[in-house]
Amino acid sequence: MKTMSLTAMVVAALFVSPAMAAEPSNSTPHALACMKKYGFTYAQWRAYAVPAEKANPYRACRDAGGAEENSGQGKSGACQRRAGFTQQQYAAGQTTPEQRRSWERCMGM
Repeated sequence: MKTMSLTAMVVAALFVSPAMAAEPSNSTPHALACMKKYGFTYAQWRAYAVPAEKANPYRACRDAGGAEENSGQGKSGACQRRAGFTQQQYAAGQTTPEQRRSWERCMGM
């Protein structure tokens, strides 16, 4: 009886594992923006026609999430996203002068 239940658990684990290891969705607006950034289309991605030198940075971009950073910060956060930096980058002094000017223009300064 114990052998049979152990076998059933192993078989169930084999069926569940691939679903848990699946990649995040590639059809979200953020994922599509990352595809555009790295120069390929959703159709090319689906056809497995994207070389590794584009696919790897795309996956990092897609998995970074995009909209989660700076969320809940009102106009300042929206302007930071538009200018291309996060609050953490700003606090660490890792923004360029152009990013700061873009943020200031967005804020109306």
